[in-house]
Amino acid sequence: MSREVLRELVSALSRLRREPVDFGRVDQWAGRLEQHLAELELLSAIPVSDRTEPAFAPSLMPAAGPAARTAGRPVPMAHPAEGPDVDLGPPPRVATSVLAVLRELASGRTTVEEVVQQALQVAYGLGPGHAFIEVLEERARREAARPAPGEPALLWGVPVAVKDLLALEGHVMTGGSRVLPPEPAARDAEAVRRLVAEGAIVMGTTNLHELAYGITSENPHFGPVDNPRRPGHVAGGSSGGSAAAVAAGAVPAALGTDTGGSVRIPAAACGVAGLKPTYGRISREGVFPLSWSLDHVGPLAGTAGDVALLFAAMADVLSTEERDFARALATASRGAAPPGASLSGPLRAAAELAVDRLPDGTGASASQRERWQRQALDGLRIGVPPDEWMGPLQAPVRRALAVVCQRLAAVGAAPVVVELPAPGAFRVAQFIILHAEATSVHRERLRAQWDRFGEDVRLRLKIGEFLTAVDYLQGQRMRRWLCDSMADVWTTVDLLLVPALPVLPPPLGTRVVTVDGEVEPIHRAMTRFTGPFNLTGLPAMALPVATSPEGLPIAVQLVTRWGQELDLLRAAIALESLLAS
Repeated sequence: MSREVLRELVSALSRLRREPVDFGRVDQWAGRLEQHLAELELLSAIPVSDRTEPAFAPSLMPAAGPAARTAGRPVPMAHPAEGPDVDLGPPPRVATSVLAVLRELASGRTTVEEVVQQALQVAYGLGPGHAFIEVLEERARREAARPAPGEPALLWGVPVAVKDLLALEGHVMTGGSRVLPPEPAARDAEAVRRLVAEGAIVMGTTNLHELAYGITSENPHFGPVDNPRRPGHVAGGSSGGSAAAVAAGAVPAALGTDTGGSVRIPAAACGVAGLKPTYGRISREGVFPLSWSLDHVGPLAGTAGDVALLFAAMADVLSTEERDFARALATASRGAAPPGASLSGPLRAAAELAVDRLPDGTGASASQRERWQRQALDGLRIGVPPDEWMGPLQAPVRRALAVVCQRLAAVGAAPVVVELPAPGAFRVAQFIILHAEATSVHRERLRAQWDRFGEDVRLRLKIGEFLTAVDYLQGQRMRRWLCDSMADVWTTVDLLLVPALPVLPPPLGTRVVTVDGEVEPIHRAMTRFTGPFNLTGLPAMALPVATSPEGLPIAVQLVTRWGQELDLLRAAIALESLLAS
């Protein structure tokens, strides 16, 4: 349907209703419908075997376990080259970290009550809507007054913020919207409950893109989340408030949800670390859904070591190695003992590097630090997709990726080129499944409360009504094929390295971005590298690696096979150390 036809149709209907025509809205609708039709045409154009069955979570992921390895190795990487001549600053740092809080508390230099008081001051200072929807001072002080356990819990005394899409006992969840029922939750979401059981203190609920259905966190009901690194620029979404709260120093860690990149996009935009674990490894009980088979819960924090602790506190099933690694990090951060001897060499080296990055770290020599970096990366084959797969990148992003590759090569972990399925296949399957499931979640509210939704979310939900059951099933069949294709990738490499975002965080209000002469809607550009790993359920982590000349964060994304978060975390810790050296 062309814009002209749609204009004529709406104009005729409006004349019948004696209403004025808003051609701006007509154009907006026409643009979205044209995009919708293009995606459906692409769905038909990509061949999928008739024997490929639809994949419904949780059965869509192959069983986790060591990758089967092929005998050959990929060709050595010939790109990215030196990259454009762009001067980049070091990765942005946060005011504090989970590991630093544990050390301060263990040393007696501060108390839990003082840590909470400081967090409250910063949170209130951010102003309403900027990062927090509500600061829960009474709950925070109550949890801070709990008697300390005989054996220190993993996160004892650590303040955390929670995206207002997860249930908190006695709290009315808003979802960043005005359409959810005003009923206080009977209990905490399971992920929150586990953090609190490990000693974390809930400071408040964070702002988000309405109902988690967007990537800028420009919320029409609670105000836009501003980027603490560069005010006036987007903080990313949909977990923008969680990322902003960490970047601004209100809390050392926060919880978010991730359906198309909603943990990793704001982490990248605000210069913090963010993990989307394997689909289903962290419980979604008590989380309001956007898209059941794409939703993930994940942590955001200042460092990869912090993320490792939060992941271990929340994950449904932990291996002995994962549990030992988290305990070693917490124990070493408190200064009680060096990283545990029970750890493998690579994990012990990663733990040493994480503790070394504390303000009063071990004081390791440069040569010792390099040995740990090499050990932490030992055995990991890292792949980078070819330029044509990544598409156009802004110059600072391309330069940052080149620098990361050079640093990895310097310690013997040079990335190699690896082929991935066509990016269009990921995009169309993600588009179909997300729109169909999100509209299904809100179908009754869309009919009864359509005027209470923000305009952008209402438009996305209405688009989902144009999809058929056949479209949805075809999207799921393509998803199955893509999961099988990604399983083949892990026979060649252990980790993928891609940019987290192809562009720098744009100014608030941006609707399209232009890179190398190509114009792209902002939502498509910012999910270009994140959406594929929601679709396939692979664990992926955003990590800040540089700062642009304008002072904006630049991040890369590390991805690994299902259930192998430890590989991701040790590589991220080593990369942090490499870039800080």
